[in-house]
Amino acid sequence: MTMLLLTLSNIAKRFDDQVIIEEGSLAVSEGDKIGLVGRNGTGKTTLFNIICGRLRADSGAIDFKKGIRIGTVAQELNGHQEQSLYEFCFLAHPEVNDIRLQMAKLEPLVIGDNPPAEMVNEYHLLTQRYDELGGYAFEREVRLVLEGIGFQRRQIDRPLGSLSGGERNRAQIAAALLGNYDLLLLDEPTNHLDIQATIWLENHIASSPAAYLIVSHDRRFLQNTVTKIAELSLGKLELFHSRYEAYLLEREERRRLAAHHFRHQTEEIERIEEFIRRNLAGQKTRQAQSKQKYLARLKRLEKPRIEKEQPTFHIKDGGRSFREVVKVDDLSIGYDGQPLVEGITFDLFRGDRVGLVGPNGCGKTTLLKTLGGLLEPISGDITVGGNVDVAYFDQELSNLDLESDVISELWTIDPVAESGRLRSFLARFGFSGEDVFKKVALLSGGEKTKLALAKLLYFPANVMIFDEPTNHLDIASIEALEEGLAGYNGTLLIVSHDRYFLDRVVNRILEIDRRRLTSYLGNYTEYVERKSQRPSAKREVSEEKKSSYEQFKEESRRKSRHRKRLQQVAETIIELEAQLKTLERDELAVDSSDWHRLSDLAAQKRETEDMLLRLYLEKEEMEQAPDE
Repeated sequence: MTMLLLTLSNIAKRFDDQVIIEEGSLAVSEGDKIGLVGRNGTGKTTLFNIICGRLRADSGAIDFKKGIRIGTVAQELNGHQEQSLYEFCFLAHPEVNDIRLQMAKLEPLVIGDNPPAEMVNEYHLLTQRYDELGGYAFEREVRLVLEGIGFQRRQIDRPLGSLSGGERNRAQIAAALLGNYDLLLLDEPTNHLDIQATIWLENHIASSPAAYLIVSHDRRFLQNTVTKIAELSLGKLELFHSRYEAYLLEREERRRLAAHHFRHQTEEIERIEEFIRRNLAGQKTRQAQSKQKYLARLKRLEKPRIEKEQPTFHIKDGGRSFREVVKVDDLSIGYDGQPLVEGITFDLFRGDRVGLVGPNGCGKTTLLKTLGGLLEPISGDITVGGNVDVAYFDQELSNLDLESDVISELWTIDPVAESGRLRSFLARFGFSGEDVFKKVALLSGGEKTKLALAKLLYFPANVMIFDEPTNHLDIASIEALEEGLAGYNGTLLIVSHDRYFLDRVVNRILEIDRRRLTSYLGNYTEYVERKSQRPSAKREVSEEKKSSYEQFKEESRRKSRHRKRLQQVAETIIELEAQLKTLERDELAVDSSDWHRLSDLAAQKRETEDMLLRLYLEKEEMEQAPDE
């Protein structure tokens, strides 16, 4: 039988006149893995702060298991700036860390000539105690967790003060995972993790005996880690005993049933009240009075409340570019002449929807900035096609002025626009009423991201480059962005660690790994499957199963098939290009009043262009892997 770790009973919290949590009740047992979901501003972080004691609830009660140890990620790393990343993680095990520090003081003294016997004996006792407490095993665990969460070995001894904001966030997550806690509260733990580190964290949480309460907008992460979902909506906390995808179905069914029961009860009440009005003074007075008493005792259902509509990101493409949008040839990128990635060669075609993936620090953002003209390449060529209009989303949100207000941010890019037009546009991004006069510095992370997206999407562009656009957005806003991009007819290049988002948005993956770029057809899931099937360059074949001669013959046949297919693709491209030119000439020759013929020609052109795009991508992938 599992033991309760904490129980929240009817927690309520308001700030000024705004109710944040109206009715929050939740029980967390040993080993529970619970995802806390809800839109930005619904009170998820507030609930965490109440559990941790950083905030007091206005009413309600919290009962903790006696001696419970709760781990969380602190807001700031005050007082630890000079400590190394490795030393900081040892704070998660105070007793072991205390002995480690004592041993470090004695070590220089006991390794000298003729050290005092009592000092040697003290050092020996410390090492024994250190071993008994699992100190040496903990040293290995610290390194494993730091590497798993995305740090390289050379970074482990760096002082915390020299780390970036994202790296410090990862350091705190590592320290929380290393603590011997009964319950861990993680608030958006994947925001600064690459996909590889996110997968590592998923596996770590799944195998951990501790209980977890996790706020996350990463739907794939939630699906792979938690077994319960607690939804905070309209001030109320509702628990679902299911994984994320099943929760979505169950939530819709609960809402459907709630609406059905309310409608049914309302109709029944109206029917009874009509009976009472017609019969209270007639022959059926007793029946009417009886029904009056029944209505007085009836517990009336609350009308189901609906959250305000999610933002709608309608994205215009700004006209057609030429077929080849960007051609990149033997490009090297980096800083101060030091390349991060070399030999980058790929083409970006009109209508392409490309996801760029790779570990943190591999050069993804550097490549985007180089393609966008914000950085000079070290070497190589970038050729931009005709009629290309690029919009660039910077994950650092550097295009926002923190001293400005929301509506003024749009006026900076369209000074002659009327206030009503701007307010109507901002409403689609969740800024309504007085929200448009909020100071940018006071906006939440999600609100700043939505404002940056509003500025980006205000004017149409036929090529859009996004660097981590889903960071800080809630799930509803991410889904709105997905819907907007689904209707976008231009070209997309997106860096994202959100695998669910990539699956819904892209049709091609560019991967940066070991300073090289490789192209894969398909969305993220298809990329993972293709990569797992890709033959290793150092594949070894057992001599017992196949002789060297048989292997040579098979390799030759495979290469021959590859060359033939590549030749077929090239020839088909030439044929389709010719067909497309013919269709374009026919289209110009047709009378403008002949709508049926024009419609047929337009459909044939779209089909031909789609086939060309697929063949160009296949050709590029085959040319990058000539031995396959």
